[in-house]
Amino acid sequence: MKTILLLFLPALCLAQTEAERNKIAATYDQDAIAAEVQAAKEKSATQKQLIADYKERFGVVDSERHSLQRIEDGLPIFFTIFNDGSSKTIRANRLYPGGLLGLSVTGAGITAGVWDGGKVRNTHVELTGKLTLGDGATDLSAHATHVTGTILAAGISAPRRGVAYGASGLSYDWDDDYSEMLAFGASGYLVSNHSYGYDTASLPSWKFGSYDSSSVEVDQVSNLNPYYQVVLAAGNDRDNGVLEQNGLKGGYDLLSGTNLSKNGITVAAVEEQLNYVDPSSVVMSSFSNFGPPDDGRIKPDIAAKGVGTSSCVSSSNVAYEIFNGTSMAAPAITGLIVLLQKHYNNLNSAFMRASTVRGLICHSAREAGMTDGPDYEYGWGLADGQTAATIISNRNVSTVLEENTLSGGGTFTKQITITAPQKLSVTICWTDPVGATNLTGAVDSRVPRLKNNLDLKVLKDGNTYFPWRLNPEDVTSEATRDADNDVDNIEKVQIDLATPGVYTIQVTHKGSLAGGSQVFSLIASGNNGAGLSANSVDFKDNIVLYPNPVKSTLGFAVPNNGEVTDVSIYDILGKQVKTAAGLVNNSIDLSDLAGGIYMARFTYDGASFTKKFIKE
Repeated sequence: MKTILLLFLPALCLAQTEAERNKIAATYDQDAIAAEVQAAKEKSATQKQLIADYKERFGVVDSERHSLQRIEDGLPIFFTIFNDGSSKTIRANRLYPGGLLGLSVTGAGITAGVWDGGKVRNTHVELTGKLTLGDGATDLSAHATHVTGTILAAGISAPRRGVAYGASGLSYDWDDDYSEMLAFGASGYLVSNHSYGYDTASLPSWKFGSYDSSSVEVDQVSNLNPYYQVVLAAGNDRDNGVLEQNGLKGGYDLLSGTNLSKNGITVAAVEEQLNYVDPSSVVMSSFSNFGPPDDGRIKPDIAAKGVGTSSCVSSSNVAYEIFNGTSMAAPAITGLIVLLQKHYNNLNSAFMRASTVRGLICHSAREAGMTDGPDYEYGWGLADGQTAATIISNRNVSTVLEENTLSGGGTFTKQITITAPQKLSVTICWTDPVGATNLTGAVDSRVPRLKNNLDLKVLKDGNTYFPWRLNPEDVTSEATRDADNDVDNIEKVQIDLATPGVYTIQVTHKGSLAGGSQVFSLIASGNNGAGLSANSVDFKDNIVLYPNPVKSTLGFAVPNNGEVTDVSIYDILGKQVKTAAGLVNNSIDLSDLAGGIYMARFTYDGASFTKKFIKE
């Protein structure tokens, strides 16, 4: 029994300690990061002088809503802010203590970064002891405090509890954000929130949808730090009646700057949704910016609540206000990433690459919008923490969640088997190298910004199933799945009614691969992301549990129809809670167990095998 405890306890207790961050950081090219930090500092110094000269010449006075941050080819770029239903709308609450999944995940031990327009009130009762100020920002910001609270407020006022209320935070203002993000990522941290972007009031039309230097910075920091996920608010310009771009594009083609990076998650804002029934249940806000990027990629990536969000503000240590904006939607996703990384770490004593968590969130989203598949309004749909967490729980049992490397000229294949008709979804996601920026003045350039063009297909019985893709020339048209996707670095194949049998997942590439290879994440699951049918992925010599999650009776399949002589069930702490011998029909009654995560230890063919399952 003591041996089993030693096996289970580390996975339960580890969060992202300094040692864990150092382990991640040790996998990075720190010399390359240091060189990029130095280049960023030199660029920042040049920019500060250009900005100072511009302010003096034109009498510009900064504020959170109109702060001069860049001069690009003589063009001034101003930043502006984008401002308990948040966790429920994305079903993050299902991971909490007492939640439906029985996981007791709050984000404890994980630190989220927050960059915003000013100083967070770290003395607020919701944030005391939870937040470190990372720079010398002095001007208190209601917006920055509200955003931070949406991620990690302790819940002193229960309705204002943050999505990852057990987590900690490290906050900065947006000055020198790039060099600070490089250092943050290089320290092994996992996620940061950025609820700000270009002030579009004076932005020329060619800048909308354009992959520019700000987009490049997010992609560069992502490549140098492949476990670090940047989360971005989509912006709030769609209800701006005086914005010329709205008149030109009818509410589409409004994304700009960092929102057009390939490796960031760009978040749209929807209204609160506590009872999802079908896609019509999800109501888009009046202000959230729509895509597409000029090259036709799927952006925004995901949607979360951004309407009527109540959280802490900076006017006093006990002040709260209700804000609207994609600024409020982005931190909901940041908090969800904290929870998912923590859950994964609990089970695997490791963390997911950013491409894995990004792909997982898009793969598991609930359908939203007028047509099936992704769109330029909601992205992949409404985020769903419950389904994402279930895919993690069932990893290597009845779902696929793994990281692989495709070599130049190579082909990756993996076979999965299903035994009952169901919807089957397969997704790949990779952190793509920096692409070429749009030419200055080029309007709606359709040149792909993708560097490494991976291709996902699923094959069965002579049929080829292709990934979703969108058409930027017809922004309201339904997504198609009849050919390769040559612009996105998230590709998802969805087979609405997959018949029983063996399916082959195939990943290839076009052209050459920068660096000679590409790491990619692979996710596959059955109905609603909850798991493939009875036969496991890569069955081989494994025992397979089904259904998983289980309500009462747990079945299992054994290679070569072998005989299991004994089964012992252990809880997550390693305590034996049930044993069974002389099993009939390869099943065991678990109706007397409480909901939660358990381990089943099988004695089979003279050896022991341990498998994880969830009891609902």
